[in-house]
Amino acid sequence: MYKIVSLFFGTTLILLNSAQSIAADTAKVEPSASDDKRQLVSMPEQAQQFLRTDMLDHMSALNEIIGYLAENKLDDLAKVAESRMGRSSMGKHRGTGMGPGRFMPDAMRQIGWGMHDAATELSEKATKGDVKGVYTALQKVTGSCVACHYSYRIK
Repeated sequence: MYKIVSLFFGTTLILLNSAQSIAADTAKVEPSASDDKRQLVSMPEQAQQFLRTDMLDHMSALNEIIGYLAENKLDDLAKVAESRMGRSSMGKHRGTGMGPGRFMPDAMRQIGWGMHDAATELSEKATKGDVKGVYTALQKVTGSCVACHYSYRIK
């Protein structure tokens, strides 16, 4: 038993050291902000905070959606897709005057609206039990995420 535990902890230490080494090497080659070719979008700090909070929630929602898809819980998937990413989730910061959308360039805003539309489509396909349609709509959602994050930054 001691040998198994010792082997486990030894392997764990090797993996941790390898991960730290990889992280250190990655940090050395990370591009500076001046090398980042994405368009910088200026917005007030409060709008940036709203946007970051929304993006983190979208990532969490995507994780839940994929989990529900794996478990074939399409009704739960539909609820999360619409309530947290779909059209009905839009405009929640409007009353503050600091909604991030008002500070976005038009093309960025269009990508965001496309993501919300795709999430609503995802919800509708899941509600109908159309699994192939769910996968297609999910790809549209993530495609919007990729398009926006590859094109724009706020810092």
